[in-house]
Amino acid sequence: MEQLALNILRIAEAMACICGLIFWKKVEGTYWKLFPFYLLFIVFSELLGYYTKVHQLLTINNYYFRFLEIPAEFLFFFYIFYQAFKDKKYRWLPLACSGLYILCWLIDMFGMGKHRFWFSSFSSTIGNLLLLILILGYFIQLVTSNAILDFKRDMLFWVSTGLLLFYLGTFPFYGLENMLYHYYRDVYNDYKFVASILDSSMYIMFAFSFIWGRPKNI
Repeated sequence: MEQLALNILRIAEAMACICGLIFWKKVEGTYWKLFPFYLLFIVFSELLGYYTKVHQLLTINNYYFRFLEIPAEFLFFFYIFYQAFKDKKYRWLPLACSGLYILCWLIDMFGMGKHRFWFSSFSSTIGNLLLLILILGYFIQLVTSNAILDFKRDMLFWVSTGLLLFYLGTFPFYGLENMLYHYYRDVYNDYKFVASILDSSMYIMFAFSFIWGRPKNI
């Protein structure tokens, strides 16, 4: 079951990336132009992760995901919300979230990383929480503006919905992953399967954002 969920996730990631490249003209000239390349980076990371595990290059795998892939995910979406929040009243929020996340990441890498129970749970939990705050801020602005009348055509609606599904659904898992892995392995395995399904759902939503959405500001 775990391998099936992983294969579904890889297909969903590839589908989102392909849609981004197919609909490149739709986002060219906007801040969304980086989105297809971000998805290409995710597909590359997935392939690299698979290669390093097969060839037992676990140190490379560990450092790559700790120092590049995981922080890049959070920082990219902080950037997207910064660009989308054109209202100066709210635009400071993604910047503040980025700064706080980087601080927590540094603490995780150089303060907590030496401990045996480690997965970056601290910075991942904070990153999840900060991203959820930005998503909530977006939906509040959406429902209180005329943009709600055409929400299906907003790329950020589909992206935010996908992010909400994944990060809200996996918030407890990544916050408690170290403990679950070492003391409750059955719960860990079951929740990891659910996390993979939610992750796949997020990338499907990303694909929908290219197919049905269009770049716009809120």
